[in-house]
Amino acid sequence: MYIKEFKDFDSDSGEADVIVTDGLHELMCYCHPINNTKVGTIVEKVSTLFAENIMRVDSQKYLIKKESEHYAYLLQGKVLSCDEPLIGIGELIVELDKPLPKDIKQGEFVELEVYRLDCVV
Repeated sequence: MYIKEFKDFDSDSGEADVIVTDGLHELMCYCHPINNTKVGTIVEKVSTLFAENIMRVDSQKYLIKKESEHYAYLLQGKVLSCDEPLIGIGELIVELDKPLPKDIKQGEFVELEVYRLDCVV
């Protein structure tokens, strides 16, 4: 995962909207602090803020659908870890801010809504 581009950058506050990609899939994330970060910088972590409506899905495909809110998304990905909890969308790894439902197992696909995605570089 790396930064593909900057959408908005505020040098006074050190925060920005960035596009994070794996080369195929893309997510817009809030990033702070962004000091001295450039296009191509490796992203350590992408995490959700207010993940909701987490449910297992039968289709085994990745989905990134931008919702009407600025950072909001409908995501579908593969469960990489139930303990942490992590999902993968291609090579993008997203850490959830809420636990997965107990009946969901590693390797299954889930769908969820997120209010915002944050990234750490």
